[in-house]
Amino acid sequence: MSRLSTVSGKQIQNIIYGTGYKRWRTARLLNEALALGYRSIDSANWSMSRSLSLLTLVKNSFETYVGLSLSQTTIPREDLFVQSKFVSQPHHTPFNPPYPPYEGQNAEEACHLSFLRSLENLKTMYLDAFLVNAPEITGDSMVALLNLLVRLKAEKRVRYTGLCNIASVDTLSYLHEAVPGAIQIVQNPLHSPWDPEYKIPRYCRENGIQYNTFYTLTGSDRIVRNPTTESIAEERTITAQQVFLQYCVQSQITPLVGARSQKNLLSSLAIANGEVDPLPNEDMKALSRLMAEQSVINRYRGATLLERQMKQLKKEKGREKMRSDQARFLQDALAERERGEQEVVQKAKERAKKLADQLREENVSV
Repeated sequence: MSRLSTVSGKQIQNIIYGTGYKRWRTARLLNEALALGYRSIDSANWSMSRSLSLLTLVKNSFETYVGLSLSQTTIPREDLFVQSKFVSQPHHTPFNPPYPPYEGQNAEEACHLSFLRSLENLKTMYLDAFLVNAPEITGDSMVALLNLLVRLKAEKRVRYTGLCNIASVDTLSYLHEAVPGAIQIVQNPLHSPWDPEYKIPRYCRENGIQYNTFYTLTGSDRIVRNPTTESIAEERTITAQQVFLQYCVQSQITPLVGARSQKNLLSSLAIANGEVDPLPNEDMKALSRLMAEQSVINRYRGATLLERQMKQLKKEKGREKMRSDQARFLQDALAERERGEQEVVQKAKERAKKLADQLREENVSV
């Protein structure tokens, strides 16, 4: 698979620097990453609430701070690879999304506006990559979004496009065939409970799609701390984290890292720049066995999540039935009350009529 490149023709690094979840430290940390040598950057257009409450600060991705850092650097824009994402409406809850709310799955206009605001936030005339993070949008609605990405590429506003948080290889295959050329990048968690056997990265390798992963190290603690990994690291005089990142790179995976300390940034940068010798086949096979073991854990997590969602759905259906029963009971009670009131009125009318008849009879007899 040929790697993506910058405008200047340089291949992107083996690792992309992720700017998410750094809040008000985003600009400073990105400045440090750029100064050390990172040139591939991932961002997203998250909620843009006007409030400055602590809750908002925790939620926001601060894409504007990414733009501030990019505007201050002396690195030519054509040597940087800048990637952003449209994040669909449910993922902004309870905050206001950075676009007008849309009905149902009709998110095409919102996606376009999000793209334009990312250009503004990042202070750039184009994006190297733009992804759609909308796992709940399916079928024709997602096809419409992918067609929008194709149009943006034709206008030379973005160079590469793709999807984030795709749930299954079947969905990916359908969309890839439905809109040819729209999916050049897929960004997913490395260990997904919905893709326990790693079918999505395999599909990406077979179809020339770059596969980006987040939670690459944080989700792989069991593998990184495994004696096999630590033994390989000791033998090669590198860290266990570097061993696993190198394994990912040789498996045609482009990890995102969001390291904050200079030590961890430098450790990942050596992998990003290809300065660490490739792992031999026996080490790759040993780490692949650990990944195979992880797939069993992924399946268990997937089953657990599905069971939890089914329980939640059953609970919601129970609540809905309870509300329906309460509404029906209230409606019946109101109807019964109205019938009672009508009976009282009818009896009052009958008494009044009877009294009127008696008065008429008395008047006639007199």
